[in-house]
Amino acid sequence: MFINTFRYTPEDVDCRLCTAFTRKDGCTAPRCLYLAERIEAGVVGYDELLRESFPADSVFRWRLRMLLETFDGTLWQNEKHVRRMETQQAVNRYYKRRDTPKYYAVLYLLTSDNDVYRRAAQCFTRRTIDFRKIQTRGASHHAYAVIAAARSIYEGTGQVTAADLAIPEVVPLSAFRLIIHALLVARYGLDVLKITKKAA
Repeated sequence: MFINTFRYTPEDVDCRLCTAFTRKDGCTAPRCLYLAERIEAGVVGYDELLRESFPADSVFRWRLRMLLETFDGTLWQNEKHVRRMETQQAVNRYYKRRDTPKYYAVLYLLTSDNDVYRRAAQCFTRRTIDFRKIQTRGASHHAYAVIAAARSIYEGTGQVTAADLAIPEVVPLSAFRLIIHALLVARYGLDVLKITKKAA
């Protein structure tokens, strides 16, 4: 059995080494081809992450600018959010087929605050997440949006669409922030949560 322990370093992901980089024009790619590797190396800031991950013509682009303006150096809700997710990971234990970036994105959402976590406490099983066990009756707009987004990410149900994300009355800013961060975790993995700078 071989365990891969290789981690990218800033030197490994220098833009001058990229195939899309020319001496005359610099980077010629419309989007970074190696963003996941650069995130792992710790050379991507929050601003670049949002710009590269979501199209400039997306319907919720104006809300992304708000996220950038209010970025406080962490993608976590607070320290309790970190502890809840770590605790749930320890309780669930490692399961190779289940533990994908998509699973971690949902875990990030369902442990984001105490109300959502309390409602979702019974949904975690050894091999999957059972959304039928989540209590949504009487949930706030924030809690309902977060739970619906978690289900959309995990099951691909489309309960929360890009158009929904553009409407503050449907998805409040606090929920929007968490959903965007969860989408980034689903796409790039847990290394996204290590980003602490607005610009790298």
